[in-house]
Amino acid sequence: MRAEPVLAKLNELRKDAEGEGNVEEEALYHAFCYVSYEVGPFGEFVEKGKEPAGRKGIAPGDRAREYLEALEGLRAEVAGDEEDMEFIALDRAAGFISRTLGDFQAYLDEAGEGR
Repeated sequence: MRAEPVLAKLNELRKDAEGEGNVEEEALYHAFCYVSYEVGPFGEFVEKGKEPAGRKGIAPGDRAREYLEALEGLRAEVAGDEEDMEFIALDRAAGFISRTLGDFQAYLDEAGEGR
């Protein structure tokens, strides 16, 4: 599977959640921004199954964990059809973020959404 359709679906989910004002909306927004920023490693993770490596050496904070938990909750809501693009997008995004949670925290800190 190519990374571009995964990113496109994640962006669609982000747009669909706009205006909800909840943690899921924030999580989708930041997940999309983060994986777009890390498109090279994300692409290798999606397309080749290559495990991403955290590079920043930052400890993940509560906000990073909260957003990851929200993404995992959204993924659980659509589980059952693992061929569905919504499940795939949430699964790959949550999987990538869980493996680079410290780097996700660094992104959140830079975006003003820190700990």
